[in-house]
Amino acid sequence: MTSMRKGALAAILMLVATATMAMAQGPLHKRVNYSINVEHALRMGDYILPPGKYVLYQISQNDTNLFALYQKDMTRSPIAMIRTTRIEYNTGEYPDKTAMFLDIDETSRDAHPVLRGWNIPGMDGFEIISVVAKDNNILTRVK
Repeated sequence: MTSMRKGALAAILMLVATATMAMAQGPLHKRVNYSINVEHALRMGDYILPPGKYVLYQISQNDTNLFALYQKDMTRSPIAMIRTTRIEYNTGEYPDKTAMFLDIDETSRDAHPVLRGWNIPGMDGFEIISVVAKDNNILTRVK
């Protein structure tokens, strides 16, 4: 009788564990790692970033147009919050690789690149519409 109880208890625990794992699955947050070897600006933010590695991370599934910008990796607080709007591909042909959209600011003295958006394979792109700095030690404000 005890072996039947143990078997039933094990079966119940397996069902609970399976249900818990199934409910834990959900949409993934979008993440883009990029590196750049020159100073660059963020569109609509008037900020200059030093060369290096960066991570753009979608903060919430409820607000898919809000990204945090991290320097190097995600072990520290984000250096900026970036609000985006979607770039729709009406033709139905979504990009097959990640791409960063850069323009050259020809009005500045040093003509630095300006990050204006990015796309993620298999979905619409993202265009920057505002930037809020979180760490002024890394971001340099330009006029």
